[in-house]
Amino acid sequence: MKKWITLILCLLFLLSAGCKATVPATPQSDAAEATAKPETPVVTEAPAKPETPQTGAFNTEMIFSGTTLDGEPIDHTIFENYDLIIVNCWAEWCGPCVGELPEIERIHQEYPNVLILGVLIGTNSVAAAKATLSDCGVTYPALEPVGGLIALSTRSMYIPATYFFDKNGDEIGGEVIGSMDYDQWKATVDNLLG
Repeated sequence: MKKWITLILCLLFLLSAGCKATVPATPQSDAAEATAKPETPVVTEAPAKPETPQTGAFNTEMIFSGTTLDGEPIDHTIFENYDLIIVNCWAEWCGPCVGELPEIERIHQEYPNVLILGVLIGTNSVAAAKATLSDCGVTYPALEPVGGLIALSTRSMYIPATYFFDKNGDEIGGEVIGSMDYDQWKATVDNLLG
């Protein structure tokens, strides 16, 4: 009986930390995994910028072209209209992912200069994902991984995973693995826009 209780407690701990993505991912270091705490999202540093800036050229690693889950065309040129781009990788079967959707929508409504892209990953039902987005009142664009978003969506073994970019497609501010509440989202966005 003691083994079962221990097993159940371990499973509850893992579920509270986030969901494990069901897509192939690049390996993470043991140190990065050890720092994950269930009540606090893990924030990592952004990759170093190239020593010679691209002087306004768009980062070719982020080029994509596709359609949203609603069938609207979308591509990387949308970045140029915003001061900050947030890419949130999520799945409709992931509790922490779905739990933060209303918080992300609130940020979307309050920051017109911030583009939020929801990237649906894993083996998902698009119909179920659209229903989840509708139930949560999400109005920002959501799409399946395409082009440069494919590599981004498989970078982390865990979801939700959130990445931040400037209008040139260059990553800024690090990544966040795990869900955030509204106050954490607001602080992160304010800091990046600062």
